[in-house]
Amino acid sequence: MATFRHGTPGTMTSSKKIVISDAITSSGNTDFSLIQPKDTIVDEVFVRVLTAPVIASGDIGLTMGYSASGTEVVGNSTGVDNLLDGGTTLPVGTIFKISGTADTTFGDFATGDAASETAHDTLKTADTVLHGRIACTTNATTAGKLEVHVVFRYFD
Repeated sequence: MATFRHGTPGTMTSSKKIVISDAITSSGNTDFSLIQPKDTIVDEVFVRVLTAPVIASGDIGLTMGYSASGTEVVGNSTGVDNLLDGGTTLPVGTIFKISGTADTTFGDFATGDAASETAHDTLKTADTVLHGRIACTTNATTAGKLEVHVVFRYFD
């Protein structure tokens, strides 16, 4: 017969924030990193504009993954325009909620309809470096300041 344990807490979330001054200086990449705690998955990513970057018409985007050019958590390899697509600025106070890659929502959750399942690809059993990249297609006349919040879901 099955036994049950009641009253234990379920998953909880916590976040880490990084502030990126001079987020965009020229066309190309601004790289940053933070530590993803053990026994977590990335639940959500928020980007808040603190100082508006100004560029000639172009694209600005965010990717995050487990290597400097990784996109396992946020973004995709076909182009980076999830913050600005063919525009000139991101208004101060704008908040973006990015909920995964182009093909998945933060990895593949088991669906229960396959012959075998695999573990969620962003579940980390040890503290892990999570790399982020702000990419821009044109030079900035104002570099801007962005705040990136990464929300982690803890499994204990």
